[in-house]
Amino acid sequence: MDKEKTRSQLIEMYLASLNVNVTAMGFNRVGQDWREMNYRPDYNKFYLIMDGEGWLQIGDQELCPKPGQMVLMPEGITQSYSTTVAQDYTKYWCHFTAKVGSLNLFDLIQIPWLLDLGDDLDKPVSFFQDMLQEQRSKHLSASLNMKSSLLRLIGCYLDRASQVKLQNPHSETSTILQATLSYIDDHYHRNITVLELAELSHLHPNSLIRLFKKHLGTSPIQYVNRKRVQQIKWLLATTDLSLAEIGEQSGIPDVSYLSKAFKSATGFSPTAYKMMLQTAE
Repeated sequence: MDKEKTRSQLIEMYLASLNVNVTAMGFNRVGQDWREMNYRPDYNKFYLIMDGEGWLQIGDQELCPKPGQMVLMPEGITQSYSTTVAQDYTKYWCHFTAKVGSLNLFDLIQIPWLLDLGDDLDKPVSFFQDMLQEQRSKHLSASLNMKSSLLRLIGCYLDRASQVKLQNPHSETSTILQATLSYIDDHYHRNITVLELAELSHLHPNSLIRLFKKHLGTSPIQYVNRKRVQQIKWLLATTDLSLAEIGEQSGIPDVSYLSKAFKSATGFSPTAYKMMLQTAE
């Protein structure tokens, strides 16, 4: 598998393992007292600028966001902010955590800190408004709905970013994960053991398991099984192969075990899943 595809797959794994939490949010106008210098928050921030002008510094990068622009200020980076002379800021804002295992998502991926959305603000505004509505709600599901809106807001930001890259693609950890994922993708159709993957990575099996769980929220073998289920789904949807033939191509030659594993992962037997697809067409 080529490097770019492997890196994209690793980013997708990070996003699939993402856990978020909204810690504060609002929509308000801030004046000349909106100012703080050289602090390092332990949460991420989104600002969606609706009116006015201001100044931000994230690390060494200075920004002057204007209406129609959205800013991401990641946790753990020294920051400063203030309004400019005689210009109040009106903005939607949100403080949040975004964890992949114990790590901040934005320590793992590299994206622009500022996006120019122009007049295309309907979706991000609606996500902020949904979170504000749920903040006032007394429904049991309010916190879940806030997380859902935040995830959609993060997804919106990522989709509109000019590029999304791994933060340190050549670091030892990233290199090990990329190599292991690439190997699994090329060999999941046969029996793969943790010992085999550990030898490939030059790690003790327990160390590899801990690395996967920390960065991807799953174990190596759970990832292998997930790939096999994805392949089974694809073959059920696109071919008329028998379950035995699908098992040979997906790395689970035992038809009985294949059916059990597939139902455990999807809630459907392979036969019921194929019938559901045919009914939906």
